[in-house]
Amino acid sequence: MKFGIIFYVFLGSLALFIGIYLLQYFIPLSIIFFIGTFINVVFIHKEYSLHKSDKIEYTDNSIPDEIIVKYSQSGRIIAIATYSIFVILGLFFLMGLKFKFNGTAIFILFILLGFTGYFIFKIISEVKKLSQIIISINGKGIQIKNNSRYLWNEIQLEKIIVKRLVSRESKHDYKPELNYLYFFHNDKKIEINIDDFDITDYHLSQVLKIFRDRFNNSGVL
Repeated sequence: MKFGIIFYVFLGSLALFIGIYLLQYFIPLSIIFFIGTFINVVFIHKEYSLHKSDKIEYTDNSIPDEIIVKYSQSGRIIAIATYSIFVILGLFFLMGLKFKFNGTAIFILFILLGFTGYFIFKIISEVKKLSQIIISINGKGIQIKNNSRYLWNEIQLEKIIVKRLVSRESKHDYKPELNYLYFFHNDKKIEINIDDFDITDYHLSQVLKIFRDRFNNSGVL
């Protein structure tokens, strides 16, 4: 965790100094470096928050009647800021384009409009994700997005599993890990990746156990 924070502090400081330096020469490029600084600040906050939250243990009394899981806010902010860089680049080239009515100029114009429009669309998509409810867990069961709720008496083997990505190139090297919410509903396997959500895999596993215990102790069949 400390290494990650030090790394992001270094990158953020470097981007900030470069941005300040470029202010006197090229303002659009300096803005991009300022956005880079902001992204690194968000990464630092995310690293610190994850480290701090790992020490928190959930108990039955600390969990409300329903847990709502959404996309990670810091992840959305980072994505929006990153896409904004490409929008700025697209607008810069559009404003600098010396348009002439010939095939090449029209082709370049459409490419730039498509490039800029695509990243504006991505920004809008990320903004919409901020309010989306992905997983809802309560005394009745588990609901994923707008699907029907999976009831506890129809769910088996609910847990968090880890999958490691292996390729020929990475067979003997570091293998990236992906965390999934996993359970069976009436013998049908359900999986959903949880790495980009506002709850850690460790805490979600605690939530599953607490709600399962609540259901078992309720006497509902």
